[in-house]
Amino acid sequence: MLLSVSCGGGKSPKAADTPAATATIDLSIEGMTCTGCENTICSNIEKLPGVKSVTASHTQGNAIIEFDPGKVDTLKIKETVDALGYKAVKSSPAVTGGTE
Repeated sequence: MLLSVSCGGGKSPKAADTPAATATIDLSIEGMTCTGCENTICSNIEKLPGVKSVTASHTQGNAIIEFDPGKVDTLKIKETVDALGYKAVKSSPAVTGGTE
């Protein structure tokens, strides 16, 4: 019987090796009327440190935002939307696909 064990060379994991905690919210937004609005929302929220992805929909009136809560919070995201002339109404945890 042959047994092979690896201990990682005695190195401690680097920050890049450990995944950062992420949260995903579904943010209801009033005032979006077209894909230009969607692009404005996305490009400005993506500039915030810790934001990993943004998908906005003017037809559904929302944006799905994945972010690192250790770097940015929902209040800052809402303030960014409001500063663009839209109204961030409410946020809730995003529901991901899948069956239960």
